[in-house]
Amino acid sequence: MFWLVLCSAASSSQAQSLPGAGRGLLTPATQSFLSVDEAFRWYTSLPRQGVIGLHWQIVDGHYLYKDKFAFLLRTNAGEHALATEFPPASPHEDEFFGAVDVYFNDMSIMLSLPAGMTPGPVTLIMEYQGCAEAGLCYTPQRREIDLEL
Repeated sequence: MFWLVLCSAASSSQAQSLPGAGRGLLTPATQSFLSVDEAFRWYTSLPRQGVIGLHWQIVDGHYLYKDKFAFLLRTNAGEHALATEFPPASPHEDEFFGAVDVYFNDMSIMLSLPAGMTPGPVTLIMEYQGCAEAGLCYTPQRREIDLEL
């Protein structure tokens, strides 16, 4: 009986000296992540007639997937697909989606409006998705942005 108590005490003191000891499988992680709006900031511009610019400021340690972007323009006449001009992306091996093209840091996307658009209110519908390199993949996002052309 004494031998069993001694072995148990020795094992306990050795385990407490190991890095990470005392953290069980159900212990919450201490890693905190930015909100999606903090990690991926954006703003719009109208750089020239017939073009909407979307400008992204991506926080270090985060990236956006090129193939997860989608854009529509809603007008009084319905929804219209927009021709999209993407900047070059970086190849990346992603733990969630495998080999993908992504954007790190700052980048801009240019959206060409359909021919014959008249000035007035429109809604830009934007979808995107990104991840933190520390292991969090944000859910797909959808934003509706009211603009005056």
